[in-house]
Amino acid sequence: MQPSVPIVRLRDATLDDAPFIARVVLAGIDMLDLDAVLPDQQRGVYEHLMAICRMDDTLYSYCNTRIAEIDGRSVGALVAYDGARYAKMREKTFGLVRQNSGLDLSRNAMETGPGEFYLDSMAILPDYRGFGIGKMLIRDRLAYAQKQGFHKATLLVAMDKMRLQKYYESEGFAFGEELFVFGSWYNKLEKY
Repeated sequence: MQPSVPIVRLRDATLDDAPFIARVVLAGIDMLDLDAVLPDQQRGVYEHLMAICRMDDTLYSYCNTRIAEIDGRSVGALVAYDGARYAKMREKTFGLVRQNSGLDLSRNAMETGPGEFYLDSMAILPDYRGFGIGKMLIRDRLAYAQKQGFHKATLLVAMDKMRLQKYYESEGFAFGEELFVFGSWYNKLEKY
């Protein structure tokens, strides 16, 4: 018997979603599996990231996030925003990271810029993968971007994640350029 497709509701994130958003961001940079028990050594990073997610003018703000829920449970999220806001939000976000941890991220390549709608971080709980939730979130944000007048959406995929790159290509994204961020090389994918 085929498992039934769950009813997924997409909604804007709230302050209360900050813990889940922080886990999504950490999953997006391969620091933590979305459903994993948080290791003690990452507790401080996680708590600081939650504070960043609760601010309205940071890269990983709840204001930039859409949540996918099933039966009232958050099962996935996508952080996305206007690339014209990136430089200012990056300065604040990376400044807070440096202040809290001493980690200087200022040498990261600029991930996005004006004229782009940027899909920053996305993750889906493992038990809910394969139901099209990621595609729902992507299509929701692309429709939003189009209504806002954007003609280009971008995202980054780690170069060693070919399966993930093919997933985005199936949604119409194509290779743009290579960027070095968070200590690794990424392919920047674009959709017009």
